[in-house]
Amino acid sequence: MSVGTDFLDWMRDQALPLWAAQGVDRAHGGFFEKLNADGSPADLPRRARVLGRQIYVFSRAPWLGWTGPAADIVNHGLTTLPAFLRADGLAHYRLDASGQPLDDRPDLYDQAFVLFGLAHALPLVEDADAVIRIAETMRQALEELRAHPIAGYEEDSPPSWPLKANPHMHLLEAALAWATALPTEDAGPWRDMADRIARLALDRFVDPDTGAVREYYDGDWQALPQGAEPQIEPGHQFEWGWLLTRWGHMRAHAGAVVAGRRLVDLGESKGVDAARGVAFGGLDADLEPGDTVARLWPQTERIKAWVQRRDLATTADERSHAEGRIEAAVAGLMPYLRTDRPGLFHDRMTADGTFIDEPAPASSLYHLMTAAEELAGTRPEDQPATA
Repeated sequence: MSVGTDFLDWMRDQALPLWAAQGVDRAHGGFFEKLNADGSPADLPRRARVLGRQIYVFSRAPWLGWTGPAADIVNHGLTTLPAFLRADGLAHYRLDASGQPLDDRPDLYDQAFVLFGLAHALPLVEDADAVIRIAETMRQALEELRAHPIAGYEEDSPPSWPLKANPHMHLLEAALAWATALPTEDAGPWRDMADRIARLALDRFVDPDTGAVREYYDGDWQALPQGAEPQIEPGHQFEWGWLLTRWGHMRAHAGAVVAGRRLVDLGESKGVDAARGVAFGGLDADLEPGDTVARLWPQTERIKAWVQRRDLATTADERSHAEGRIEAAVAGLMPYLRTDRPGLFHDRMTADGTFIDEPAPASSLYHLMTAAEELAGTRPEDQPATA
């Protein structure tokens, strides 16, 4: 049995059927934020990021062999999108259950996931041209309303601090998705967006001394000192490493590939608890463990990073090493998936290896699907970017 088979079977046969049946809000539109331990939906406000993530998950489900109503669910999600959209083309942060905005704030993180979901929805949507227009309007609004004077994007308008690396990571992911989804001649603005974010990451986010990506910055993109929240997250070292390696190969940028490899190696050497076999929450400035709670999502990013390393390996030893890390990462993930209700999952593991009893967040399905796609080899192939 190949590594990851049990995980892929769980995703196709347990998770997708459950979340299709219980996670889709047929009464009010969109998707529920969380499912309780018995599979019932939790009554919570709906965030734009979850809408985009669930559209992505079900857009890619058929490629994993799921035979459920993927197109119906994707188009159901898209019918809710107009309620999230502001007059300027950006998305509200969240809505109440009846579809009314709870605040007017267009969070940068949410824009990234709406764009990401829309890019993957194109093969299943009823009106692809309309989806492309929505995405292009949102991209233009980001450039016109949220562009930072140095590089990247402001968190808010008027500007607020700290500036954050994480939304830019997901905007890079979304831009790469659109650069792949569109014909080469139409994808230029998305390639440019990806280029600018990747260069910002290499110039400002990656610490030249440690090789680590920092999370928080002042208004001039200078890294802030360690605060209450971890400034270095192991899961994001894997995630940024995977993305910068992708972009580096697309753009023949050797420096990005080197930085990406260093990030993955750092995540593995400093951010994985050998006793539990899992990637944990945070490192301090000296790369020592800070937040030892281990969420589900870093385990999936660890899988993705090492699958990529295996697939790009140039020697038998390098490939063998990566395969060993994949096996370890999948072994670290599987306990999260062992729940009383098949298809649910645990989100947080404490330092002693026990799981916190809480509803399962729909947002984590995105991470699970990205890992599944990498293992199964079903992610849309990157298109080399032209100069």
